[in-house]
Amino acid sequence: MRFAILGAGAMGSVFGGHLALAGHEVTLVDVRPEHIDVVAADGLLMRKPDGSSSRIALRATTDPARDLEPVDAVIVLTKSFASAQAARSIAHAVGEQTWVATVQNGLGNDRALGEVLGAQRVVPGTTTVGAEQHAPGETTMSPATAARTSVTHLGPPRGAAGMPDGVRALARTLTDAGLPTQALDSADVVIWTKLALAGPMGPVTAVLRRTVIDVARDEHGIALVRAMFDETVAVAHALGIPLEAEQAWQHCLQTFQGAGPHVTSMAADVINRRPTEIDAFCGEIARLGEQVGVATPVNRTVWRQVRMIEASYERSL
Repeated sequence: MRFAILGAGAMGSVFGGHLALAGHEVTLVDVRPEHIDVVAADGLLMRKPDGSSSRIALRATTDPARDLEPVDAVIVLTKSFASAQAARSIAHAVGEQTWVATVQNGLGNDRALGEVLGAQRVVPGTTTVGAEQHAPGETTMSPATAARTSVTHLGPPRGAAGMPDGVRALARTLTDAGLPTQALDSADVVIWTKLALAGPMGPVTAVLRRTVIDVARDEHGIALVRAMFDETVAVAHALGIPLEAEQAWQHCLQTFQGAGPHVTSMAADVINRRPTEIDAFCGEIARLGEQVGVATPVNRTVWRQVRMIEASYERSL
């Protein structure tokens, strides 16, 4: 198959590397020339935690209008705020039979992509694939990804009568490439379960500039996270999404304790004075809460705090 990886950071590069090793034609698409130029010239160096590595030849471009030919599938891993613009950049390569799978963080990505590319071909999903990028042209996969125990979930396009055969085939292709993937009747539960985990902790660590374990071990920090979690679950339930609240919360606590001194991506964005995905996290919870009549004062407050931090980077003390 011919793949485009839209958003070729650490995780996007791992997806692309696995697919290329499995014999597929892959093009990495990203806005960062420092990474893309190295991959285009020397290939992608994909490392495992044990130190072993593969150097993989694959295409890479910052100019998809010039370099990207029609593809069979797109895997989207851009930041949520870039979804629509990124979709427009590759629209010429998306045909009637192309599947566009989003495994991005947060909510609303499939809607933004569908408005540009057509909702009937956008596949909502989520993934536990993990990776870090320490240098241009290199990516190191997480232990779970290297062990093939990470899981990607794909649901049917919004409004589809059922799961299209093409999406099931895409799930099999990813699985065969070493990225275990399940095609579900609906991806909403897993998307919201992941949001309930990352949606509160990411913004709180960003506001406080603290690691996950710092927040998890502080009585006030974890109380704030729990309040945001409860609002998220209430909105999900109002939308008809059957999250098991206490089970999900216990999973959150276990994950937080296991994360240790981890710097979330949103905290890293704030520390480095970059735009964040706050609108797809707390902002979307607040918007949907208003839509379904569920109060979300804590998410709304943290959303405004992060937006204010972003707007005042140049005036920080």
